[in-house]
Amino acid sequence: MLPALGDIKPVVRSSVSDAVYQTLRNKLMHGEYPAGQLLGIQDLANALETSTMPVREALRQLVAQQGLEPMRSGTVRVPLITRERLDDIRRSRVLVEGTVTEWAGPRLTVRQLDDLEQLAAEITVARRSREGLIDSLEKNRIFHYTIYQAAQSPVMLAMIDSLWLQSGAYLRATREFLHTDTIAADRLHESAVMALRAGDYAQARKFIETDVSWVFDRLSAVPDAMSRSGRQRRPRIRSRRE
Repeated sequence: MLPALGDIKPVVRSSVSDAVYQTLRNKLMHGEYPAGQLLGIQDLANALETSTMPVREALRQLVAQQGLEPMRSGTVRVPLITRERLDDIRRSRVLVEGTVTEWAGPRLTVRQLDDLEQLAAEITVARRSREGLIDSLEKNRIFHYTIYQAAQSPVMLAMIDSLWLQSGAYLRATREFLHTDTIAADRLHESAVMALRAGDYAQARKFIETDVSWVFDRLSAVPDAMSRSGRQRRPRIRSRRE
């Protein structure tokens, strides 16, 4: 006997596609793939232990979001870093993320502000050492997205997703060329939370804008980072078991 329509469960493939997309999305946002790196469909499928179909779907979505660009060979690559692209992404992120922070301010709950304060402290501690950098990147993403999602603007959030995907290579270049264990904490996250608690949303916007600019300003100060980051390369992609 056939089951009633209401008993039919969602197909598994969608879950696999979502998982592949989220995995690649997070890697791009965290700067795990440098500018110019080539990503082959079969290589990714092998590393993620899945078929090529969900990988193709994920890459197609990431290309649409401008986090990747297609190549004639059938692969995709992380876009190259150029001065013009650097400046354009920087000013776009400052404008969009600053605006959304101001929108979000009145909507943030006490619980969310408490979570933001805790995340800010953890980010500052994690950034004190090279070993804590990866952990700080994910916590930084959670910190910012907690604010941006509170604005309840799906249109602006989609723009932010695209801009963060495009920023990954710049984050990677900054990590490689500029990070030292002696960089002083800027405490911009803590300052932003204090301003949000005080209801000074315009000031909170300024702190977030300065925080967003930080990576791009430091990359601009190191010309060698721009030239070396443009080399094409094949990735070493870790499997799920690693």
